[in-house]
Amino acid sequence: MYKKLLVFSLLPCICFAKADVGDSKLLGEFLKEKSQGVPLLEDLSIRGDLTLAFVASNQYLSEKVDVSSFSLDGNVYIDYKKVIDGVGFGFEIGTKARSGMIKGGAAIVDTSYLFADSDKLGQFRIGYSKSAGSIFSVSYADVMTGYNLVDSGFTPIFFAQPSGSILGTGFDKDDGKSLKFVWLSPTISGWSMGLSYAPSSRDAHLFKAKFNKYERDYSIAQNFADKTSYIRDSFTAGISYEYGDPEAFNMKVAVAGWLAQGRSSSTRIRNVRGYNVGTIFGYGKYKLALGYTDNINSMIPQTLTNNFTWNDARGISHVVGMGPGANNGKVCNIGIGYFGDKWELSAGYFHAVKKWSNDDRVNSNIATVAVQYNVDKVVSAFVEYNNIRARTCDRVYYSELDKGDGGDGSAFESNRANLFIVGAKIKI
Repeated sequence: MYKKLLVFSLLPCICFAKADVGDSKLLGEFLKEKSQGVPLLEDLSIRGDLTLAFVASNQYLSEKVDVSSFSLDGNVYIDYKKVIDGVGFGFEIGTKARSGMIKGGAAIVDTSYLFADSDKLGQFRIGYSKSAGSIFSVSYADVMTGYNLVDSGFTPIFFAQPSGSILGTGFDKDDGKSLKFVWLSPTISGWSMGLSYAPSSRDAHLFKAKFNKYERDYSIAQNFADKTSYIRDSFTAGISYEYGDPEAFNMKVAVAGWLAQGRSSSTRIRNVRGYNVGTIFGYGKYKLALGYTDNINSMIPQTLTNNFTWNDARGISHVVGMGPGANNGKVCNIGIGYFGDKWELSAGYFHAVKKWSNDDRVNSNIATVAVQYNVDKVVSAFVEYNNIRARTCDRVYYSELDKGDGGDGSAFESNRANLFIVGAKIKI
């Protein structure tokens, strides 16, 4: 059955490859040409992408389970910029459409901000934008081609995520695309930096459940001290240095950091602290990336104890909650990629660990290989394989089941899986 589905899902890619695309243009380029000389419209631009994929997997929980799914991930950005006396003014609006994140799919505006920029002062933003910390973060996703599953946001949809496991390279307590002020400096002798401030994460509206607070897609062990936690007065910063020739040897080194207040209506939690360091080396069409993120103790309970217990249906007592020695997780990753005019290849490895106490921890390991063929600058076809191994522990598992201590009554045991992904990308 899976072979038939795999062949069926490859048909669009094969058709794209056989088609005579000629001198095809991006939709944004076509519209830009046609709007020249038209007031207002000539300063407007459109860009975006659409990814269609079929995913087949076999997963090993208490028994082997075969799962298959189709996914859609689309982004469209509208940019407007008017330059007056060397100062640019404008806005950016981004719309995202996805299947799987919310039942029936969803299409929302996830980026919306005003900006002003100049060559000397850089760019100032106000609105719903990425934080400076997120913009300057480096991970192996920067050199991965294909579907790039780990940073796609779809991993918890295709994979039965064990309680407490981490399946993303980003800083766990970033304020998301909440309302904020952002400054991005101009690049001077290879150096650039950025700063941002967000009053509250409650209005971060990208696929948020629970009244626009943090997502509940992940387990409570990963993201929460409790289900009511959120961030106030979030300050993030980043700095990077780039050197070299894009056609020969080049490199980038970056550091990003986060500071914020952790808030909760039901318990005392710790403030947000964390950082990301990473580097990218390039030589011609080859790239190598290394990234490391430390979430430190961000938003875990201030009181760590081994004294909380929960009784299951059989009356057996289990220790729950975070104990002494707990932290919010560390992530390291490495990736290498080749980016030719037609063919792109990449391979990467991701490892994450989070301590629930001195003796209890959760591990995630993901190995990825991807191949992509670019028919032209508009259409690409790709194949990707991911081997995922995630191991939880009893303390985290039963903490999820304990509704009286912040759990939601459901939990996943340790899991491992092979995920095969095939699909196509279309650029706008």
